[in-house]
Amino acid sequence: MRASLRTPLLAGLLTLIPGTVHPGTAQATAPAGLHTVLAVMPGTPSADTPTAYLLGGWQGGRWLTATQTRPRLRGNEQYRRLAPGAAPTPLRAGGPAVSLGDPCEDTFEVPVPSLPRGLSVLAPATLNAQPRPVTELPTRNATYEGFVRDELIRRGIRSPQVTLTRLTRADLDGNGTQEVIIEARHFRESSGDFPPPTGQPGDYSLLLLRHVAAGRAVTTVLAAHVAPATPWNPESSDPMPMATQYRLAGVADLNGDGRMELVLHDAYYEGADFTVSEWTPAGLRPTPLDSGCGA
Repeated sequence: MRASLRTPLLAGLLTLIPGTVHPGTAQATAPAGLHTVLAVMPGTPSADTPTAYLLGGWQGGRWLTATQTRPRLRGNEQYRRLAPGAAPTPLRAGGPAVSLGDPCEDTFEVPVPSLPRGLSVLAPATLNAQPRPVTELPTRNATYEGFVRDELIRRGIRSPQVTLTRLTRADLDGNGTQEVIIEARHFRESSGDFPPPTGQPGDYSLLLLRHVAAGRAVTTVLAAHVAPATPWNPESSDPMPMATQYRLAGVADLNGDGRMELVLHDAYYEGADFTVSEWTPAGLRPTPLDSGCGA
């Protein structure tokens, strides 16, 4: 890290937040009952009753997959919609979860009336899903652009075009310091919420997380795609290098333990997925909460 950037960055990451859970204190306990988690794909087609994907849930001290959660639903569960940069919105499911069918039998949609289209997470209304502030920062930031540039150069792009698409700050684990999730991407042939089938040299999608470890700010790569340096020749026998676009779908405490999970979204040609991971200073821990469908 350049010396001129180290001091202000650490000052921002080390800011103490009132009301946080610090090391050595007991973690929160979720209320009894089933706590269901949904997520909404970007670019949802216009419909009278938009639907959301069932990711899974939490009950009895453990995570449940979407398949395990589905038979436990009654169809009138209450949620709070959490979308980047938007205020939470209360919503209620309008019916049971339904399988998408072949070839995505294990992907389930839940009808939610009055659900706005766009990437978002529906957290259970029974929980305080954001026990600490989740703040969107301006994307014109030379410090975080520098971190993205360094990572892209390390991955083989000599002169990257750095474009920050989202900066999100929150104390994820309640230890009194804030983490920053950096979202950056560049595709020369983008189609909105989905990347092109294959990227061109210099195309990329990155999700990075800046956090404090042992008193110093470090970078963890949450997800990354960098297009090959040589354009793919469709006439060749080489497999098509599928482009993938990664986005932060949400930051929320989905099991009531006082620590906020990361909901990540990835999109590719003719498909998209959600995954949920727990964050600790030691790194990411995947959960069985996920959903998606692709050809």
